[in-house]
Amino acid sequence: MIFTGYRLLLDDWRGYLIAGFSLVWIANVYMSLFGLVRLDMKKERTAIRKLEDE
Repeated sequence: MIFTGYRLLLDDWRGYLIAGFSLVWIANVYMSLFGLVRLDMKKERTAIRKLEDE
């Protein structure tokens, strides 16, 4: 953020602070969604294997 000069809402140090927290929050949301998608894929894979075994 410092190299690019990215600030959110304000043009001083508070903008960097807000941008840092928002960047971490967005990264956590993406990682949570990715985890849910992987979990759903695993459930489908195990359900398919179960059907194939029967």
